[in-house]
Amino acid sequence: MDMVIDKAKEIADLLGMDGDKILPYKRKKDGFYDAQEIFRDICKASEGSDANLTGILEVEKVDGITPYEQLKKLRGIQWPAPHYETAKKGGTKRRYMLQEGWETRPYGYFRTKDGKVHIKMCEQDYSQRKEITEQLMKFGAKGHEDFYAVDNMDLLKKARDMGLTPEIPDEEHRGKHWEKIPEDKYPYWMGLGVVYEHFHTAKSNRSPTTRRLVPEMYVEMHPEDAKDLGIKDGDKVRVITRRGSLEAKAQIGTNSLVKPARNNVPRGYMFGPWNLSVADSADPKKNKWLANGITNRAFDPVSGQVDFKKNVCRIEKIG
Repeated sequence: MDMVIDKAKEIADLLGMDGDKILPYKRKKDGFYDAQEIFRDICKASEGSDANLTGILEVEKVDGITPYEQLKKLRGIQWPAPHYETAKKGGTKRRYMLQEGWETRPYGYFRTKDGKVHIKMCEQDYSQRKEITEQLMKFGAKGHEDFYAVDNMDLLKKARDMGLTPEIPDEEHRGKHWEKIPEDKYPYWMGLGVVYEHFHTAKSNRSPTTRRLVPEMYVEMHPEDAKDLGIKDGDKVRVITRRGSLEAKAQIGTNSLVKPARNNVPRGYMFGPWNLSVADSADPKKNKWLANGITNRAFDPVSGQVDFKKNVCRIEKIG
């Protein structure tokens, strides 16, 4: 939330507006914004919508119970809660998939025998980080094509329970020119994601508008990392992982000539969009933008979500 507010203020100022006037929130003594203050504004803004929460503000006005105290006391308030009476009762009761009789359960409406959500707590533990991550890094890597994540569920569960990343960068080689980094070393983090222009448009990346906004594959770099590597803005580079490579243009700093120019990555971290693979060749062997093809194969053993955000890479300049 704090990052969203700061970024919104920054964008407003860049557009010639007054960010502090648009978002008149001040940080508290502990350095954070007041989340409840912002929640009150969310309730105000919900008026007239299908998710009207203004009844929460009415309860605070009449009974002096703050919104967060109401949420705590009632174990949550089901929207919509547009009136005092509705909010006071905990919101509007709703049925879901014809599961009747929820009110008879003691604590909630989860589809478990006791009606409660069952949460497994994971605590970050680096005591076995090196040996576990060395195994995780084999998934999909060249020379380990027969080492599959699906055959190593115990390893995935152990890594999850210990809060470990699927890879570790070779940080001792960070800061070197790209030609001096050994071919079997990967000093930088590499993350993939969806950029604004691609949000909910994975199937329309060949559309004229989207192609104009994001015409080609790019990789965001911190200016100091680019300087260390000997890479300049707009240079064509190859992003290499243990599983393969992709070609992209280097996008350096917020004044980059490579669209969309809003680079804000930290040092040691490279970022690129994955959606652009749709706009390149349909043949994986010819596709030079197939970002998901170079990522680690580790996935969450419960949800099946693949970990595309914590890969490692090295960079080579092309040409």
